Amino acid sequence: MTPEYKATRARSADKKAKQFERILEAGMELFLKKGPEGFSMRNLADMLGMTKNNLYNYIESKRELWIAIRNNFYNQFKVENLEIVKEHKGSTSDLLFKLFKHFLDFAERDYDKFKMMFNIIEAPPSNKIGPIEKTYKEFRLLEGNTKLIQEAIDKGEIKGNLAPVLSLISYSLIMGVAYIDMNRNLDYGNPVWETIQLSQMDISNETFKECALKVLRLIFDNEI
Repeated sequence: MTPEYKATRARSADKKAKQFERILEAGMELFLKKGPEGFSMRNLADMLGMTKNNLYNYIESKRELWIAIRNNFYNQFKVENLEIVKEHKGSTSDLLFKLFKHFLDFAERDYDKFKMMFNIIEAPPSNKIGPIEKTYKEFRLLEGNTKLIQEAIDKGEIKGNLAPVLSLISYSLIMGVAYIDMNRNLDYGNPVWETIQLSQMDISNETFKECALKVLRLIFDNEI
């Protein structure tokens, strides 16, 4: 009896996990379509063919759902970053630029994830902190970036001694490139003239990214 009970329990847990993934995917789609203000748990339940009460067995608020979706994306990004670090051979400076490029590639791969990860779509407000938010651990991208830059400075790979400044500059440049690339994609969103003119510039996204990274290299190679 015990083995059969364990197998049933495992199947049940697997089924619940798959349903939760469905909820996250549908939730992202609805957030992108309606925005945090237009989003409702009732609409999400209808979209999934669930009752509202059943949906609340998985997630208790739209803010909790938003955080769960964002956390899911960050975990994916973190795993990919750790794999790059694990396989890297060479200088800390070169590792930094591999991670910068990965950031840009990750954003280009799925701009919807990028929008939710970096608060281009803001989190819905709530007077209550739910269980997911209570256990949520921030992904300290800027902090990790600063530590790696300081390590490269200590090794003499990067000139200067202001790691926080270089970290802010690199973060601003990389984030700006990702955001502009997103807006240059006419298949994404509802572009207006200020956005359309970006796409009409005769330069590919790949060339734009490569040039931005070269500029960042020049900044790192000069003493600040």
